[in-house]
Amino acid sequence: MSDETTEKDVEVYEGLADLKLKAERRKAVAGILSAWVPAANELSRKMAEPQHRALTPNTRFTHPGADEVTE
Repeated sequence: MSDETTEKDVEVYEGLADLKLKAERRKAVAGILSAWVPAANELSRKMAEPQHRALTPNTRFTHPGADEVTE
């Protein structure tokens, strides 16, 4: 199985998501997914290894002044 996402693949995804993209957008999306999907799959494989299974992602969103709440 190839990691490359084709314009035809994107067309299938459009149908599943009930989207309508122009042909030039479909080509751009295919290019982006061809880069992102292999990288995401590699990260998934890495995180599935025994030494990484206990790790969890942590994303912290902050807002200016949020630490200054005085209630």
